[in-house]
Amino acid sequence: MAQWDPNLYLRFGDERTQPAIDLAVRVALEAPRRVIDIGCGPGNSTAVLRRRWPLAQIIGLDSSAEMIERARRDAPGQQWICADAASFNGEQGYDLVYSNATLQWIPDHRDLVLRLWDAVASGGALAVQVPANQQSPLHRALLAVAEREPFRKYLDGARSLFTYHPAGFYYDLLAPIARRYETWTTEYLHVMKSHDDLMTWYRGTGMRPFLQALEDDGQRQAFESAVLSEARHGYPVQSDGKLLFPFRRLFFVAYRRDQL
Repeated sequence: MAQWDPNLYLRFGDERTQPAIDLAVRVALEAPRRVIDIGCGPGNSTAVLRRRWPLAQIIGLDSSAEMIERARRDAPGQQWICADAASFNGEQGYDLVYSNATLQWIPDHRDLVLRLWDAVASGGALAVQVPANQQSPLHRALLAVAEREPFRKYLDGARSLFTYHPAGFYYDLLAPIARRYETWTTEYLHVMKSHDDLMTWYRGTGMRPFLQALEDDGQRQAFESAVLSEARHGYPVQSDGKLLFPFRRLFFVAYRRDQL
C-alpha cells in the first residue's frame, strides 16, 4: 500500500469528517463501553467518537504509520494501534465496531464484514461508511487514463485496489443475522474553489496510489493533467468561479441481538 500524507488528507478535514459525524449520530447506542475505529486515519473520525461517547474506551486502528503518528501527535492520551484492518480479528467484545471510509481499500468484503461483525458484543453495533462515488466523472477519468500509455504498465496494481459493492450486498450479508439493520446513502455537494482543489482532494485519497506507482514527478504531472482534462466537463464552474463536487457515500448500521 502506498504511503499516506496526513497533512494533504486534512486539507479538506471538515468535508472528510462530516460523514464520520453523520454515521456516529445515527448509531443508537446510549453508552458503549468499548469502541474501535477501524481505519481511523489521522484520528479525525476517532475524535468524533470521543465527543459522541466521552466515557467510552475508544481505540483507533489504521495500517498507515504516517496516519497513526499524526493521530498520536494530536491526541497523545488516546490508544492507537498501527495494524492492517484486512487481518483484524478482534475478540468479540466491542460495543461498537465503527469504520469510516476504509473498507473500499480492502478486498473480500464478505469475509471482512463478517469478521468485523464477529467482534461486536451482545447488544452492540457495527457501523460503516464507504464511498459510493465510483461512477463519478473524476473516478471514471482516473481509471480511463490509467488504461492509457505510457501509464498502463505502471498502474495494474493501483487499478485493482478499489472494492465497491451495492447496498444490497451488505444488506443480504447482515440483515438476516442482525436484530436491526439500517442503510442509507448521502450525496455531499462539496464546494471547491477551483479544479486544482478538486485534484488536491483526490491526490490525498483515491489518486494517491496511482501517483506513487509512477516513475517520477514528470509522469505524475502528466497523469494528473490527463485525469483533469478527462474529468473537467463533469464539474462546470459556477457563477462565482467555484465548482460543486458531488460525492456519494453508502452507510449501514447493524445491531447484534442482546443474547449471542
